[in-house]
Amino acid sequence: MSGSDDLSGDDPASDEFAEEFERHRNAIFERIHDYMEAVEIDEAYMAQLLIDAMVRMRMTAYGVGVESPSVAGLKLDLDRLRNEVNEFLREAKKGAEEYIGHVKEMRAKVDAEEEEEDEESPK
Repeated sequence: MSGSDDLSGDDPASDEFAEEFERHRNAIFERIHDYMEAVEIDEAYMAQLLIDAMVRMRMTAYGVGVESPSVAGLKLDLDRLRNEVNEFLREAKKGAEEYIGHVKEMRAKVDAEEEEEDEESPK
C-alpha cells in the first residue's frame, strides 16, 4: 500500500480515502501517545507492542473474515501483510531525509523553549 501522498490527485474518492486514513491515523496516534505518557513507556517498546497487535489483528481478521479459514490461507494472508509492511517501509525510507530534518527542527524548538524557561525562572 502506498503512502497517503500517492492517493491524492484528481480522484475525489481517493482524496476522501486519504483524508479519512489521515484522520484515523492521527486519532490512533494521539491515543497511543497519551497511553505512553500515562504509563511511561518508550517508543521502541511501544513499536514492538504495536507490531504484535498488528499481526494478531490481521490473523483475527482472516480467521473471522473468510468462509473457511485454513492454515495455508492464514500463511498466505500473513505473506500479504509482510508485503504491505515492506511497502510502508520503502515509503518511509524515501521520506527519511525530510523526516530527520523535521525532527531536528522540532528538537531545536524544544531546546530553545527550555532555554527561555530557564532564563525566565528565578534563581
